[in-house]
Amino acid sequence: MDRERHGRYRPVSAAVRLARTLPGSGVFWIFVVLVALVAAFTAILPPDTFATTFNAQTVAGDASVILILAAGATLVIISGGLDLSIGSVMTFGAVASALVMKEVAGDSSDHALTAALVGATVGVLSGVAWGAVNGLLIAYAGLPPFVVTLGSLGAALGAARLLSGGANVSGTPPEVQEHVGLATVLGVPMPFVGAVLLVLACGFLLARTRYGEHNYLIGSNEEAARRGGIAIRRHLFLLYVLSGALAGSAGLIEVARFAVASVSTGHTTELIAALAAVVIGGASLTGGVGIMSATVVGVFIPVILANGLLIGGVERFWQDVVVGVILVAAVWFDQWRRAKEARGR
Repeated sequence: MDRERHGRYRPVSAAVRLARTLPGSGVFWIFVVLVALVAAFTAILPPDTFATTFNAQTVAGDASVILILAAGATLVIISGGLDLSIGSVMTFGAVASALVMKEVAGDSSDHALTAALVGATVGVLSGVAWGAVNGLLIAYAGLPPFVVTLGSLGAALGAARLLSGGANVSGTPPEVQEHVGLATVLGVPMPFVGAVLLVLACGFLLARTRYGEHNYLIGSNEEAARRGGIAIRRHLFLLYVLSGALAGSAGLIEVARFAVASVSTGHTTELIAALAAVVIGGASLTGGVGIMSATVVGVFIPVILANGLLIGGVERFWQDVVVGVILVAAVWFDQWRRAKEARGR
C-alpha cells in the first residue's frame, strides 16, 4: 500500500509490485545472464549465423530434450534426491521405441501411425520400468539415491546396447521424423511444443498440487514430513517413476528428430546440461528449494552456449568442458549462497 498526501492508502498496482520485486528474483537475474549471452554471441559471431530464425528453431529443438530431463530432475532434486540415470534411461527408451517402430512398420508405410503409437508407448513404459526400479530401491530398500541411480546409469546403457547389438538403431518410419521430429507449429518445432507441454504439467504438479507441496516438505525436512503423516515411501517411489517416464519421453523426442537411437554415449552431455540447468535455476542440491520457471530459463544457458560455440567453430569437446564448468560453478555458488544465508541468521 502507498500513502497518499492526506494519509490515506491506495492499492498498489500489479505492475508496481512486479517492478519492486522482480530485481530481487533469482529468475530475473538468470534471465539477465541469458539475454547477455545472446547479445554477446550476436555481436561476436558473423552476421546471419546466430541471430536467425533457423538458428532459433535449432536452439528450440536442442532444448526440447533437456527441458524434459530438467523438469524431472527439478522434481527429484527438490525432494532431496538425485537421479543420475536419466541420460541412460533416455537412451534405453529411444532404443526400445525405435526397435518396436521398425518391427511394427516393416517395409510398408501403411503402418507408420500404428508403429509410432506402439513405439511411443513402449518408450515411455521403458522409462517407467527403470524409474520403478530406482524408486523401489530408494524408497523401500532405503538405498542412497546417488548409488542407486549411478548403478542404473550403467545398467540402462548396457541394456540398451544389448538390445541394439551395440549399434545405433535406425530405420524408423520416415513419417515420424517428417510429421513430428522436423514439423513445426506456427514456426515452432513440434518437439519443443511437446516439451513445453510436459514442463507446464510438471510445473503445475509442483506449484499447484498437494503432491508438489509434499515434495517441498520432504526435501526441507523428511522427518517432519513423516510426522506430518506424509506417505514418504509412496511419494518417492512415484517421483522416480515420473522421472523415468520423462526420460523415456525425451528418448522419443530424440528418435523423432534424428530418426536414429544412439547408444554411443548414453547422453551424458544431456544429463550434465539438465542438472546444470536445475542448479543454475536456484534449486538446492540439499532439497526443499527450487521452482520450475527458473529451471526453464536455466536450460537455455547451456543450450545457447553450446550452439554459439558450435557456430564459432569450437570443437564439441570444448563445449562439454564449458557445460561441465558451468555445473561446478553453479554448485559452488549454491553452497556459497547457503553459507552466507546461514551466517546471516
